[in-house]
Amino acid sequence: MERVVTLLMALAVLTLASCGSAGLDYPREAALVNSNSDSYLEAELLGEDAISQQSKKDATIDRKIVKKGEIRFETADVNKTKSLIAQAVQELNGYMSTDNVGDYSNRLEHRLVIRVPAENFDLLLQNISESVDKLDSKNIDVLDVTEEYIDIQSRVKTKKELQARYAELLKQAASLDEILNIEKEMGNLQTEIESVEGRMRYLNDRIAFSTLTVTYYQTIASSMSLFSFSSEFRDGIETGWELFLWFIIGLSYLWVFIVIGIVIVTVIYSLVRRKKPKGP
Repeated sequence: MERVVTLLMALAVLTLASCGSAGLDYPREAALVNSNSDSYLEAELLGEDAISQQSKKDATIDRKIVKKGEIRFETADVNKTKSLIAQAVQELNGYMSTDNVGDYSNRLEHRLVIRVPAENFDLLLQNISESVDKLDSKNIDVLDVTEEYIDIQSRVKTKKELQARYAELLKQAASLDEILNIEKEMGNLQTEIESVEGRMRYLNDRIAFSTLTVTYYQTIASSMSLFSFSSEFRDGIETGWELFLWFIIGLSYLWVFIVIGIVIVTVIYSLVRRKKPKGP
């Protein structure tokens, strides 16, 4: 029993230590900041050769880059532009995750959110930009998430090692209370692992596929010549009929007052006729 309690305490300390190292609050898509501070102290403790080797190791790290961008432009034909973009996306093994269309009074606007393999992002952006006559805006963001990625990998590894130790400890448990306590800790640990692995999957998706938001619009002249007389006349008839029906409905609510008004006018008219002097 004492051995199991001692092992539980040791694992609890390891859990707190792993949580403490995992508690660093990294932004979800923050750029990596390379810190070269305390280089003199490192050189004193490790030597110049060690620093040189560490620098080479840092240079060989597989950088984890997330690319995303936005481009907005005007086009003469939204349908033709969409066909050209769709063809380019297909050729570059991408796909459209969002396709929105807006019909405004003076323009037709399309908004596409495109996911494309990271290595093809620049080529897609180049193909679209070359076909643009009037560019309104273009914004590109390149985010380095290497530090967060490495931290997540380390956290997953540590938590899985701790999970394996709990599994070994569970085999040695002698009482029901010990089994329940260990299973509770393993359940909490599994929840943490799933959460961290979910973040890892999200980063892998953003790293593998870049995101490009494309907004293009076609200006429409607001002139009455664009509308046919027949359609305008039909709309006028329909609107007029609706107004007439609403007028009848309004009268149906006021019929009592209308009747009273007619009675009052009739009485007043009769009294006036009686008072009027008759001719000789």
